[in-house]
Parts: sequence; C-alpha cells; structure tokens
Amino acid sequence: MASRRSAEQIRNFVGLPHARSRPFTPRILLLGLSVVSLIICVVSGAAHYRNAAWGDPWQPIGWLLSMLFLLAAFTASPRELAGRFKSLVNPKTAFFIFWTLFFVISHLWNFRTAPWNGDALFDESGWDLWYLKSYVIDHPFQAAWFQGIISRETLFHYYVWGFLRLFGFNILAYQAALFVIWFTTFLFTLLLVDLFFKSYIVTSVTALVFNFLPFAFIYTFAGYRYPMAVALAVVSLYFLHVGFRNGSPFCLSLGGIGAGLCLASSISGKQYLFALVGAAPLYALCYWRRLKQSVTWTSLTLVVYGFLAGAATILLYIVFNRENYTYYESSFLHDFWHGVQSAPFPVGIRPFTKQLWDCFFTIPGPRFFIPDVLPIPLPYYWLLVPGIVLGLWQKRFEIVLLATIPVVGAFIARSIENRLLLPIPFWMILMSFTVARLLKLRPWPGVQIVLGAMAVLILIDGLIPSARYIYAKTKSPFSIHHYAQGEVAVSRFLRHVVAGQARPDPPHLERNEFNRIAGEPDPPYDTFICEEDAYSIIHLFLHDYDDGRVLSFCGGTAVYVMSEQDIWNHNKQAIASYVSTKKDLKLIWERDPIKTERIIRMFQSLGALGTEDAISFTFGGRLRTFYVLNIPNKNIHQFQRRVRALPPTPLDKVPEQVSSLPEGANMFEGGRGTDEGQFDSPTGMCVDGNGNILVADTGNWRIEKFSPTGTFLSIIGAKGSGHGQLADPNGIAIDRSGNIYVAEIGSKHCVQKLGPDGTFVAEWAPGLYGPRRIAIGPDDSIYVVDSGRNRIVKFSPDGQVLASWGSDGSGDGQFSGVSSVAVDPTTNKVYVADSLNKRIQIFDSDGKFLTKWPVPEWGQPLGFEDLAIDPEKGRLYASSAHMNIILVFDLQGNRIGTLTPKPPDKLDGPSALALANRKLYVLNMAGNRVSVIDL
Repeated sequence: MASRRSAEQIRNFVGLPHARSRPFTPRILLLGLSVVSLIICVVSGAAHYRNAAWGDPWQPIGWLLSMLFLLAAFTASPRELAGRFKSLVNPKTAFFIFWTLFFVISHLWNFRTAPWNGDALFDESGWDLWYLKSYVIDHPFQAAWFQGIISRETLFHYYVWGFLRLFGFNILAYQAALFVIWFTTFLFTLLLVDLFFKSYIVTSVTALVFNFLPFAFIYTFAGYRYPMAVALAVVSLYFLHVGFRNGSPFCLSLGGIGAGLCLASSISGKQYLFALVGAAPLYALCYWRRLKQSVTWTSLTLVVYGFLAGAATILLYIVFNRENYTYYESSFLHDFWHGVQSAPFPVGIRPFTKQLWDCFFTIPGPRFFIPDVLPIPLPYYWLLVPGIVLGLWQKRFEIVLLATIPVVGAFIARSIENRLLLPIPFWMILMSFTVARLLKLRPWPGVQIVLGAMAVLILIDGLIPSARYIYAKTKSPFSIHHYAQGEVAVSRFLRHVVAGQARPDPPHLERNEFNRIAGEPDPPYDTFICEEDAYSIIHLFLHDYDDGRVLSFCGGTAVYVMSEQDIWNHNKQAIASYVSTKKDLKLIWERDPIKTERIIRMFQSLGALGTEDAISFTFGGRLRTFYVLNIPNKNIHQFQRRVRALPPTPLDKVPEQVSSLPEGANMFEGGRGTDEGQFDSPTGMCVDGNGNILVADTGNWRIEKFSPTGTFLSIIGAKGSGHGQLADPNGIAIDRSGNIYVAEIGSKHCVQKLGPDGTFVAEWAPGLYGPRRIAIGPDDSIYVVDSGRNRIVKFSPDGQVLASWGSDGSGDGQFSGVSSVAVDPTTNKVYVADSLNKRIQIFDSDGKFLTKWPVPEWGQPLGFEDLAIDPEKGRLYASSAHMNIILVFDLQGNRIGTLTPKPPDKLDGPSALALANRKLYVLNMAGNRVSVIDL
C-alpha cells in the first residue's frame, strides 16, 4: 500500500492523468535526464568561468538537453499529436492564417523604397553584428560578454547567427531574423487576446491596432536584443495561461522555459520576471483556496524548474560576473537615486519626468526612430486607460504590470523609446479589455451603440493617421535617419577596396557581405581609411580585414564628430606606429571641405613618395569622393619619417618640401606629441633584460622602447581594439622570458600579453575594470591592480586567475584608490599602494594581510602613485604625481629619506618608477619625459 501511495504521489507531482499518458517509467526517466543535464550545465559552466577548457562544450550541451528532456517528458503521444493537428482544421485556424498573411504583406509594403529595404542598418545593429563576429563566432559559449560598459546577452546573437548561416551573412538575412521576432510577438499577442475573450471582433481590432502602430511597425527591422525579450515574454505568458487553464504540464514547462530564455535574452527580460513575481502574491490573495490543492504546487514547481533550465546559463554568468552584469543598470539607478535625494524634492527628478513626458507626448520628441509620432497615438488612451482598470478588475494583474513596469524602468533610465518595446503587446491587450467590455453591454443596447460608435471613431482616429504615417515613411529609403543607408553604401564600397579591388563596382547587396570576400587573393597593400561615417557599420563590414587597424587612421570614429586637429593627430599616429610588412600602403580620405581638405593638401606634399588617385561612387543622389595616396613598400620608412616632420597642425599653405627630418629622439628630452620619443601623459614604465626601457605612452595609445642611454628604438602597438592594439595602456611589465604584459583601461579593460617583439600572444579580462599596474613575481606570477574594483588579481603566465583580494574600504586588506603593486623577489611579499587611504599594505603571495605603513603625503585622487623595490639594498621607493620627490623606505617600513634628480633636471608629476643598473628611472607624466636618479 505504501509503495502504491508513493507512486501515486509521484504521478500527481509530474501531472500525469492515469489514462492518457505516456508510460510512467519513461516520463520519470526523461525528467531525471533533464535534471542530470542541468547539473552538467551548472558544473561545466562553473568550470568555464574558472578557465577550465573542458567545461566550454558541456555548458551549452547540458543546457539544451535539460530543456529538451523536460519538454520530451510531457510531449503527447504520436496518436494524440495527430489528433491535435487534425483539430487545427477549423475556422479559427483560417482566421489566424489571414492575420498572418496580413502582417507579412503589410510589412513588405513598398519594401524596395522603405528605409528597411536591405540597404540599411541601425548603428546599434551594426555593433550587435560586430559583437557576434568578435565574441560569439569561434568562441566558447557564454550567455553574455562584458563589452565596454554593458554585458551583452548572446541568445539574440546565436539566434541571428542561425539565419546568417542559412541565408548568408547579409543585411536581408539579418532583417528576416528580426521580422520573425516581431511576427512571433504579433501572433502570440493575438493568441492571448483570443484566449482571454474568445472573440473574432476583439482579436481583429487588436490585430489592426498592433499591426499599424508606428512604434512597433518601424522597430520591426531596427534590431537590438530587446525585441527578443518581448517575443519570449508573450510566448511564455501564453503557455503559462494555457498550462494553468488546461492543467498541461507541457505548456507549464514551456512557459517556464520561455521565462528563463526571456531573462537570458536582454536586460528587459528582468522586467517580465518582476511582473510575474509581482502578480504571484496578488493571485494568491484572490485564489488562496487553490493553494491548498497539490496540483497548484505541482504546476508552480514545473514552471520554476522550467525557468531554471531556461535561465541556467545567464544565472551562471551573473554568479561569476555580478558586477559586470549589473554595472550598466546600476549607473542609471545611481543617477536616479541621486536625483531623488537632491533637495528640495522633486527638483532632482524633474529631468526624468520631463524626459518621460516628452517621450510619450511631445512632437518632435526624444525618440530615435519616431521623433515625429507618439509611441501611443493619443486617441488610443481612451481605450488604454479603461483597459488598465478593467484588467485589474478582471484580475489580470500580470498584464497590467507588464504594461507599466517597463515604463517605470524607462523613466529611471531617462526614457529612450527603445526601452519601451516590452510593454507594446500588453498595451494592445489592455485596449482589447475595453473593446471586449463594450461588446458585453447588450443589456443596455442604447449605451452599447453610443459607446461602440465612440470606440469606432477612436479607432479610426488612431488607425488612419498611423497607416498614413507608415505609408509616407515607406516612400523614401532616407525618411528615417537612423536606418543608415549611406553608411551601408560606403561600407560596401570600401570593403572591396580594402580587399584589393582598387576600383570596385557601385555598392550593392551581396550574399556574404559581412565576411571576407571569398576567392579574392590577399591584397597587395595594407589600407588606412579616414571616412566620414566610420562608426559601427563600417567596423562590421571590415571586421574580417582587421577593422581596428584599418580605421585607426581616424581613431576608429566617425570624422564628422571630430575636429580637424583630432583627425590630423590620428592620421599621424597611425602612420608613425605602422609596422611595415612586404606590402604597399594605401591611404584613403573621404573628401570634406571642412574636416579633411587641408589634411589632404598636407599629405599631397609627400606625393613624390607614392602615387595619387581618386575613387568615387554615387548613392541616393549623393556623390562620395575619396582621395587616395599609394605608398610603395620601398618608400614607407621614408614616408613615415616625413610624416613625423610635418607640423603639429595642418596649415593653409602647404610647405614646398619637408626636408628637415628629426634627429634621433631621446626619452630624457621627451616632450608632448606623437613623434618618436615624445609622449602624451605616459603612466607606465619597465625595464627588459637588456636594460632597455619601455614606456606606456598612454595618451598616444602605444608603447615606446628606448636604449639604456635613452635613444628611441621602436614603437610597439597601435591605437585600436584589436589583438595587439592598445587602448589607454597604463601598467607595463616584462617577465624573465621577455614577454610584455600591458594593462589597458580604455574600452577593453584587459591585460594583453605580447611577445618580446610586440606580437600578440593572449588577452585576459576576467571581470577587470580599470587595470592599471602590473608586477611580476619571482615565480612569474602576474599581479594586476584592478583599480575600478579596488583589488589585486594574481594570474599565472597562461592567464588563469590564481587569487584575488581586496574590496572598497579602509580596513586591513581593503583599498581606496589602489594604484600600484610591487613584489619583493627575495621574500615574495606583495606591496600595494593604497593611495587614498594614505598607506602601503603588505601581503603574502596569496593575499594574506601582513602589515601596513602610513604615507601621509598621499591621499589626493589621480596621483598615479607607484612603487619600486630594490631587494639588494633593502629599499622601497614610492612616488606620486602630486609631489615632485621620491620617498625612500627600508623594507621594515621605516622612512629613510627622499630622492630627487641632479639639477638642472627636476621631477614634474612622476607617474611611474623602474630600477635597472643602479639607476632609478622616473617617468614624468606632466613633463612627458623620463628622469634618471643614480643610486
């Protein structure tokens, strides 16, 4: 009896009716396999984030299998499935097919002349596709990657990747993927309305309003990860309703998985979860008697487990990268909270309320794609506001919450309309509550006729202007600025030039236009491009040709946002840091009378070293022209020297010749600039095994190498975000094998490992934020100051994290403004400059706190304090950019004295120290030079 009762309880738990279910044992087996797969996903995911390569493939495999086994456990038998498919042959199916065709046909309306005609991309879509190629393709699976200031979830990118593999790496394939997302949102919104009201009229009204809502229509092809969260939220909610209504464990599981995938898809997925969690206690209060039924708890268990299966990978990412995951949203919350606390209230939040008001009710308003139309046309508020009341009255709490929580989130984040995509389907559903209620006023036919007529007029007043607006936008591909037609055209054109076609055909759609051109030989030249719109889209099209290097000529940024001087500086820096290969060099400027014309004339003065050319194309009635300077390989070195000799500012009158070349540069003379031996706010320095000095020239995004006598030798690295390129290099160190380690605080927040010749070896960025200084231990362990998180991270030479310690604070082992780290090679003790706490802390090699020394001269921000240890003399040297002396301690913490260089030399904002051959080299950040002190 006991065993029979136990089996009955298990059957109840998995939601099995006695009669029509698959055999009991296979279902339990499949559920067990799902749990085991989920455990595999969790264990291998933890291994992945701890840099164990074996976990890389098993995390996604376990994740997918956990969801598939769960759904398979509750899938109907083949006979039942056949019956259900036969039941689809009915008028309602024809009704939904009609609206499907209506959606497809209307969105192809004037497709060739619409802004989304396959010849345009939104800039953020360009970054998403560039991100797909840089972080997803050919990389181990990870639910998100931290890029710059935001963790970008990858579910959207894997989804898009499938379409690109099927239909080619091109804009049309990408837009097809976006179209399917919005169609899914549209279809399941109608299914929810039909589920709630069982009315062809209500569903049809919802279909018309949704289909011709300008906000949704124009965003269909825009891109972003956010629309995927919208689709998954609507799908999840539909299956949750069907599951709870019909007692279907399959639908409940699918609804839970959808909620998990919604979280994994984008930031806005959290808002869907907040709505579900907020609605749950309200439902519990209204239907508290059902909580006593075991089937309710069984259903909730299935939903929660389905959610955990769907969200497993993003939850793992959050556990191991919590600060990175929350960093972007935290900045908005911090700003909003600061506004709330500003006295007198509500002065501090008036900018937020104004932005929200303008976003919803002002024309033109602060909206990317629809500045000239409102997100919700004003007539629709007559249906929406009563719908909110009716939704609450009918206990559809989750619909009301989903229509309002994203608005609150957008309010906190300064109300850009792309943050308001999630509530669109739920605004439509709330409007359907009002329409459905009007249809139920049959006991009062007079009232029903009057209110019905008013509702029809409201719908007409909203629908007709909306349809006209959409039609007007589809008549010109240039009607919406952010669908960047011109940027795509110039990117297609220049991609062929970079690939080796000196005079390509006019730009047009190609099957694999995001990839390297197949069948083309390696171009005989390297290319630098200075282009007016060099933002995300050209980075995407040139990705496979090392976009960072090609576009370093304009700093990787659009020319139109820079001054002429900025462009000139980037041009000279890119040429000066170029490492010549056996190829020629092709320089390309897009002509602009204000930004590039004088620069082009300056380079024309060097035309004798190469050949001049011009290329052009016409798109959309605009002629785009480019000046080209081809430098043969044999003249590149001479060309670089002549460029360095050009004046620091482009001139109206071009010099007849540039004959005076600079003498050998010297680091002791330095000076601010981009030439050899010059610096721009340098912050890091080290010495290699031969006594050569390497300086992190931070402002010029490079490393300069000098002989022990100070003579310039070479440049390592160039500005950019690619491998081997540098972004604000700070700390620098060299191990016993000559490998160079560079800490970058620019957009990458990483440590790069370079070979002795400067070639790229590896890149490490395990949650670093503001890595500044690096020290090498006697066992070749690498210690990195992670200043943004006030901690020290210890790496092995192959990049594995061995230890990490520190947090924000003033206690022992805590830091404030941590700026430097040094290791005593004889004792392996680690010395840390805890600058704002005015002290030096000492640890063992595993991060155990040992002692601390006061340094009262410290305490000001941005002092770039540095440490250097002389184990032979038992001395520690300490510097700060705020004092022009070097402090000297013994290794017991006793202050011995101070050091300064011999006159006439003097320190000028010391920012780094290095020891070699009984000399202390001091890097002067303010003076842009190096001083030397004999010890």
